[in-house]
Amino acid sequence: MEIVLFLMRHSIVLVGAVFVLVVAATYLPGRRAGFDQDANIPLRDDR
Repeated sequence: MEIVLFLMRHSIVLVGAVFVLVVAATYLPGRRAGFDQDANIPLRDDR
C-alpha cells in the first residue's frame, strides 16, 4: 500500500524523468546522424 501511495504522490516526477530520458536518448550525438540520414527524402531533381 505504501508503494501505491508513493507512486500516486510522485507520478509527475516519474513521468517527467522518463520523458527527459527518452529525449536525451533520441538526441545523443551518435544517433542524431542516423536520424538525419534517414530523414533525407530523394527528390526527382536529384537523380
